[in-house]
Amino acid sequence: MDDVIKRTKELIQVLDGSDLIRNLERYKARIMVKKNLLELIYKYNNSFDDYEKLSLKKEIFKDNDYKEYMKYYNELLYYVLKINHKFKSYIKERSC
Repeated sequence: MDDVIKRTKELIQVLDGSDLIRNLERYKARIMVKKNLLELIYKYNNSFDDYEKLSLKKEIFKDNDYKEYMKYYNELLYYVLKINHKFKSYIKERSC
């Protein structure tokens, strides 16, 4: 079990030093200084109107920094989902 913990910590260190995380953080920093974009994202997250959400999403995705951020975000999410799926296969409860 100590080996699993050690290797998991190594994985986290590798992720922290990866281009994926560096790019994700770089584009996030660029987005965080764009007040207009942040307002659009806030409106999108708080809207219940599907038409409004679609319109806002189109406007948000016009921003190239946001598109790049989402590209790296989705890539990281894919890896996390894959890891979680593998972990679940190890701890899946089985009844006799």
